[in-house]
Amino acid sequence: MTNLDYLYKSNSKREAFARKYFVDKKLGFQVIEKGMILPHNHVNDDGKRTYTGYGGIVDSEGEYIKESFIHYGIGGIYTPPPESIQHSSETVIYIGLFYPLWGHVITDNIRRLWFLNSEEFKENFKNCLIVYVPFAEGKCTIEKIPNFRRLLEILEVDVDKLQPITQPTKFDKIILPDDSFSVKSFPRGFTAEYKETIDRVRDFAIKNRTLTSSKKVYYFHGRRSQIGEDRLADYLESKGYAVVSPETLTLDEQLNLLINCESFASTIGSCSHNAMFLRDGTEAIFIPRILNRFTTYQQAIDELRSLKATYIDTTLSFFSNSFYGPFCYIVSPQLKKFFGDTFNGYDEEDFKIFLQYVKDSLRKGLVVNPNLMKYYAPVLEDFMAQLKQHENLIASYDMPPHWKEFRSSLTYQTHVAHKGWSAWLNEDQVSNDIEQQLDIQAVKINFPGHKVYYSVYFNDAEGWSEEVTNGEQAGTTGKSKAIYGIKIRFDEAGAKEFDILYRVHTFDGNWTDWAKNGEVIYSHGQKLNAIQIKLEKRTH
Repeated sequence: MTNLDYLYKSNSKREAFARKYFVDKKLGFQVIEKGMILPHNHVNDDGKRTYTGYGGIVDSEGEYIKESFIHYGIGGIYTPPPESIQHSSETVIYIGLFYPLWGHVITDNIRRLWFLNSEEFKENFKNCLIVYVPFAEGKCTIEKIPNFRRLLEILEVDVDKLQPITQPTKFDKIILPDDSFSVKSFPRGFTAEYKETIDRVRDFAIKNRTLTSSKKVYYFHGRRSQIGEDRLADYLESKGYAVVSPETLTLDEQLNLLINCESFASTIGSCSHNAMFLRDGTEAIFIPRILNRFTTYQQAIDELRSLKATYIDTTLSFFSNSFYGPFCYIVSPQLKKFFGDTFNGYDEEDFKIFLQYVKDSLRKGLVVNPNLMKYYAPVLEDFMAQLKQHENLIASYDMPPHWKEFRSSLTYQTHVAHKGWSAWLNEDQVSNDIEQQLDIQAVKINFPGHKVYYSVYFNDAEGWSEEVTNGEQAGTTGKSKAIYGIKIRFDEAGAKEFDILYRVHTFDGNWTDWAKNGEVIYSHGQKLNAIQIKLEKRTH
């Protein structure tokens, strides 16, 4: 049973939560003859580097076995140097690409372990080597995650017989068991085999249970990106919840805490996924980091444990970086309503959290997500009306210009003689010390919201540089070549929303008039030694 009544827009997610995640499917396995296991690598054949990276199984024809992903988006093919490839005549059982984050440990990393408890394994493959690929080029092995090792021991896996693949290796046969839990491929959800795996862990916890005084538990995520989570923790502690940082506990200690728990709370992510070890029907409170960040993992886990789950909005996280943060948590009217408290307006701590969140997001160049703004609009309007009454607090945070527009700040830097590149500056700041009279030789301008185009004027013989865009260099370095003019414009979408204004300071000690939207500034033979750029919101 899932309660969505405490979301800002409760009806917007009911359809997504109505679906079922149990997959009634008999699992099996593939046999890859003369296949090769690729260790994890961040770089592909084209030299492209990604955080998620590449790795998994390639068959004898060089085709990637897509089922060997940790999940879609993590894993893929690359061509290793021939001299690095090892050869083995063994038959091995591949149990996955192991990711080091705990939420993935208890979902993705164990989704093939059902096979080691199957009759097929016991009858035909029990003497085979069991292999896995550690994430990050071999740096995240089981031995480096003690609680993962303990989880495998509880599941009666002989950890010492598991072998990490850190070199490309060809095997006579690779046995690839089917996934028992998948949220990225179809059918999405968990199978009976996955539930049986988790039940074995929970049965261990029940068998070894010792009573605890903590019947209500809040799992504290604690990342710096979770701005305001301290305030959430304090509020929940006032409601009788023990605030726990799970990474400080052994797995046995966590399992005992969870199996005794009557009410569990967490922000959504790795911490909340531990709800799979609760008793069936336990009350659970889940706090989304941001709109649409409920995660299919969590919804499947809710069903697996038949949780009495309530989702409560306490965030105002509306900037674009929904995965890495920052995230903004406040004590919302919804949270107080759930616990039966009267809401008499936001506390000053909520305003401090929000201002820090906005400041950090703008500093990182994040842009507002329009869909999130629509979702948060009524709540944000009320929040901002109350924040307006705290002028001294706002002033103390030295907020960037135009912060109330909730948009990214345009930034720019200049390369000057004898000093090199300046720091990145926010809009309306003067780029250089005009008293020093050091000539500008190159410019970079960036605005994450839209494309901004710009070029510089060298001299009458060379004319204008090629027009470049966001963050690219216009001008030269290392050639002692001053510039004498500039023009800047937005793309079509940006020009509908903003006017871009700019002026320059020249060696004769004067500022030019403001130009805008692609108009030419030419200094008529005077070197430029400072620039100033700003945006103005267009009114239609």
